[in-house]
Amino acid sequence: MRIPCIFLLLVGCVWALFEVVMFLTIAGITNGPVSLLSVALYWGGMLVGPLSLIVGSCLVLIRGSGRFGVILVAVGCLILTGYALYNSVAAMQLQPLQAPPPYQFYLVMLVIMLLADVAGFSVVKQLLSSRTAAH
Repeated sequence: MRIPCIFLLLVGCVWALFEVVMFLTIAGITNGPVSLLSVALYWGGMLVGPLSLIVGSCLVLIRGSGRFGVILVAVGCLILTGYALYNSVAAMQLQPLQAPPPYQFYLVMLVIMLLADVAGFSVVKQLLSSRTAAH
């Protein structure tokens, strides 16, 4: 159970780093936010998925098979799946005279999403099998 949790921890860290770099890039282009509260809420909401993967994986690694950690891992994997599928489908909608999207990037993102879902499923399965064995 350690390897899937470490993989999910790594995916969460890379995802959070990607979000922070995206925020810094957008913040460097614009003049300044109209409302700091709306910017903080939006970017805080964008970090919910990576933080749930990071915190959930750490809790499962520390406590063994803690229920709260497994729930956070499942929520993080669900958010990652939605994020990856939405961005991949949106990027494949080509407009006239638009450059083709980087297909390799989206393929790698979908493969990582699939591997993260398999790892999340194995973490949840481990919790369920340990609960049934205890009863």
